[in-house]
Amino acid sequence: MWNVTIPVLFVLALLVLRTLWRSSSSVVRQFFIKKSTVLHDLPNTGKPRTDGKRIAGTAVVCGGRCVSLTALYHTLISHLVYFVQRSFAGLFTARILADHFEDVLVVEPEAWLDTPEGRENVYDENGVKLESRQVHTRSRVFQYKTTHALQPLTYKVLKHLFPNIDEEVRKTDGRIGVADFNIHLAGGRIIRNPTDDYPDGDCPRDFFFSREAFERLLRRLVIESSPRIRWMVGTAANVRTVKDDQMTLSSVVVRMSDHTEKTIPAAMVIDCTGGSQGGLKWLRRVGAEADKAPGSLLPLDRLRVSYSTAQQTRTYQFFVPPEARARLPIPNGYDNSTWIYSFMPKFGIGRKSFLVDRIEGHRIRIMFGSRGDQHLPMEFSEIKDFFDDFSADERVPDWFMDMLDILLEYEDLAEASTTKYPTLSSVRYERAAYLPHNFVAVGDSVMQVNPTFGQGVSKACAGAIVLDSMLRSRSMANSQKVIPGFGREFFKKLADKTASAWQGTKPIDYLFESTIPAKGEKLSDERLSGGIVSAVMQLARNDLKVDSTLFHVICFLAPPTDLMHPSILVKVILLLARQRLGYAV
Repeated sequence: MWNVTIPVLFVLALLVLRTLWRSSSSVVRQFFIKKSTVLHDLPNTGKPRTDGKRIAGTAVVCGGRCVSLTALYHTLISHLVYFVQRSFAGLFTARILADHFEDVLVVEPEAWLDTPEGRENVYDENGVKLESRQVHTRSRVFQYKTTHALQPLTYKVLKHLFPNIDEEVRKTDGRIGVADFNIHLAGGRIIRNPTDDYPDGDCPRDFFFSREAFERLLRRLVIESSPRIRWMVGTAANVRTVKDDQMTLSSVVVRMSDHTEKTIPAAMVIDCTGGSQGGLKWLRRVGAEADKAPGSLLPLDRLRVSYSTAQQTRTYQFFVPPEARARLPIPNGYDNSTWIYSFMPKFGIGRKSFLVDRIEGHRIRIMFGSRGDQHLPMEFSEIKDFFDDFSADERVPDWFMDMLDILLEYEDLAEASTTKYPTLSSVRYERAAYLPHNFVAVGDSVMQVNPTFGQGVSKACAGAIVLDSMLRSRSMANSQKVIPGFGREFFKKLADKTASAWQGTKPIDYLFESTIPAKGEKLSDERLSGGIVSAVMQLARNDLKVDSTLFHVICFLAPPTDLMHPSILVKVILLLARQRLGYAV
């Protein structure tokens, strides 16, 4: 009897332990989903407060470049959300603030954005260019005329806030489809859309059109979404604090287009200046006592960490005339094409990359990228030469080269532009000794990461949703003013949900010798982390489970801790060991 019972009990014990492990793992994962993503917060966004519970005073979201101060001209605007924006982060934030404040004022340095041109589509739904819709261009956005990828989180957020977004995108001649960027790395594909994980067919979806088209559309949708959102042409110059209270900002100084200055009262200040990160400069000018004695925290002049990747791009936009469209040998055909091809170099070894997508106006866009002194194809005649030194496992398919031949027949209809990557930086506000209660920053104003994985707009979405979640918190739900400690708590939550973008891309960049590391750092400081990230991506080429996890984490659809699952860690360790012993590259 015992000989039978003991094995049975042992098996039952194992089954119980397995069940407990799975249950606890599920609970732990839900904890990290809530902590490290905005997926739990998103369903509550878009629900406006009742008029009697709106936050009074001025919430100031500041953007644009910083300017020197000459004189102050004071004006009184009550019950105002003051918002100076750079682009996406500012627009998302304005939409969120309109649910909580009595009035939202968008302050933008470029005057033409406040005209119909700044909100109208350039092409109709058939890809025909509309007259007088493209006179100006953005002067301060380095990706405005080059390749710009969006992630499925952006689609998810906009679908929630603007249920008619699909129809609006199609009116721009943009496309909506499965979120897949056809990324090739060392002979294999990575970051594929995990369609097998969604048997109901509801897999992550995305937009496919240019940054210009998206920005114009989003600006119009945001402005039309609420009568509380208004517009002002100007540039943020500085902030002021309440008398005898350096922990509360009282106003923002705005340089107007006629070179006069206005002081706008502020209940909240939100920095959306993008890579110029103006808010950090404004806070330094306060000269706060807390910043002079930081204790275990950091003074403002030590918050910013920055490095340079020495990357540059050359982008060609080919118009595809009607007679050429059926000739293009694109898999699934020209009419069904979205993101056509992406190529990444072996991390730390190769220095070339390229991206190909179809955008509105029947254009195919090819962006060539390089690191260091690697030559770019600056002339049409050099485009095919770019691929000459590709190794056997990097070789592009024959159909791709045939497509190039056809596109080059129409080079007289193409446009070209050159850009350099900006300095990449992270402002660690969550560690600041001095942080006013009513100061917040969103998007690149906090962190500007390498745009290789298209995380910029998703990061801006996440910041806006964190702000919305904070404004809906128990302590703020019935408050008509910003409570003490709001800003510090915001930045802690923001770091929890977006730090993975910095922690995932910086180690990769440090694998390349052309990268100029942050002050006080060496490229070797990130060698271990870079090796681990690189190993995960190498595994993803042949392991769909790893690739699915990588896809969800990079796209902010899953917590970074998912990549620490024991099954993935074992595979990473084994691959690193094989590389160390020379059995793998």
